[in-house]
Amino acid sequence: MRAAEINYVGPIPLPNSILKNPASFGLVAVSALVFLLFYQLRIVSLLQLFNFVPFEVTAAGTQFDKPGDWWRFITPALLHFSWMHLVFNSLWIWEFGRRIESRIGSLNLLGLFFVAAIFSNSVQYLVSGPSVFGGMSGVVYAFLGFIFAGNLLRPNWLEPVPAGLMIFMLIWLFIGLTGTLSFLGMGAIANGAHFGGLVVGFILGGVIGLISRMGKR
Repeated sequence: MRAAEINYVGPIPLPNSILKNPASFGLVAVSALVFLLFYQLRIVSLLQLFNFVPFEVTAAGTQFDKPGDWWRFITPALLHFSWMHLVFNSLWIWEFGRRIESRIGSLNLLGLFFVAAIFSNSVQYLVSGPSVFGGMSGVVYAFLGFIFAGNLLRPNWLEPVPAGLMIFMLIWLFIGLTGTLSFLGMGAIANGAHFGGLVVGFILGGVIGLISRMGKR
């Protein structure tokens, strides 16, 4: 027998878009990892650890505790409850996130993520009370609002979102607020997180866009 020759060609290079936007890719990757651990491997304790409020499932039903752990203001954004939920949120996080990251940098994008997650999750808790909720949708709408407001204050500052997609996202938000999606059996929709994310993203995009305009960065 003849041994096969293996030529080492070095590490496989990452796509250039990932190298340029590591924070956007990182958010998608972490969400996928959490989904794999929780949804696919059924590590329910991860859901209990990441939910906005701690809870226990007993014979009497689900018992919720009071919020208080600091990380719970952020971690619900990393929870997803189906493959479709994960895929669509990941798609929008990448599409909107890379537009912002290419302009303000990776660390600033992560800062925007944390603010958006904290605000949108808090609004959802105020709307729904103690419950199980999660997903990147609040952050997605924050990114969308950031891009729109940023370009409003400084035109073409960020790569714009196509008008058709912008309209679709806003229509989807409106339909969710009417309760139609829940009525059609698509499950509970975190409308508070969606709307809260859009508002905080719009405010931050406007403020930072205005500062950028004044500084001509």
